Amino acid sequence: MKIPSTKIDLENLIFARAAFLHAEVDGVRGELVSVLPDICLQVMISVYNAFFADENRAFLGEDAAGVASFWRRFAWERIPPPPLVRAYGVPFFKQDFWAELFWSSFCNN
Repeated sequence: MKIPSTKIDLENLIFARAAFLHAEVDGVRGELVSVLPDICLQVMISVYNAFFADENRAFLGEDAAGVASFWRRFAWERIPPPPLVRAYGVPFFKQDFWAELFWSSFCNN
């Protein structure tokens, strides 16, 4: 039997347990958090945070100014360039008249 020994193995165990319990696991300032009071899940999250929170924060470079600039950049990048069309709920795609005509005729039959 293989004993989990890497960061990704522990992450997989945490998210597998959360999926089994239909629980959400969020990342906050480099740490994983969940509000579900499942002891097994909370212990795995505590172990993960004890060993990897500092590494995650260093990797993400999270600070107050960084978070604000991230959201400004995110909002700026959401504006599509002119030849692209944005549909609600779809990232973006290049407008293709012939494909739209085909799907329009296909869906109306």
